[in-house]
Amino acid sequence: MFISIIEVSSERAQQRASVWPHIQISESYSEAGFRVTLTNKGVGPALLGKVTLLHDGKSVENIDALIVETIGAENAFSYDRYSMSDPSNSVVAPGDTINLFSVGWDDSSRQLIRAWNGRIDLATCYCSIQEACWQASLAEDATARVERCDTGVAL
Repeated sequence: MFISIIEVSSERAQQRASVWPHIQISESYSEAGFRVTLTNKGVGPALLGKVTLLHDGKSVENIDALIVETIGAENAFSYDRYSMSDPSNSVVAPGDTINLFSVGWDDSSRQLIRAWNGRIDLATCYCSIQEACWQASLAEDATARVERCDTGVAL
């Protein structure tokens, strides 16, 4: 009986590992500009909850207003200059990368990114198809295990 319990436990662990998602949110700088991406580096699909943009720890609903607040109306630009996507409540397949925010370089965008440095975070909660859940963010290098997420996706 003891051996059966160990085998079942081992099989469950192997099943969980075979569908384990691992979301990484990262920023990159290039000669083309600045961008923040979300990548599933795991082996299973990630069921995302809400992806939240935070400025100084507070949720941001209107990025255009944040840009004006950060660099002033005279230097501000809008969605015609940047790209932003919201993959909240979606499924990210293993190996997929989603561009969360990107902007090409000019004086205004450089000013914005310098002002945002260390003050902006993008965060999400995600679950595996086995209902194991984690939180990931741009500000934290490691993901944190959580009890559950409100993914908006039926598990």
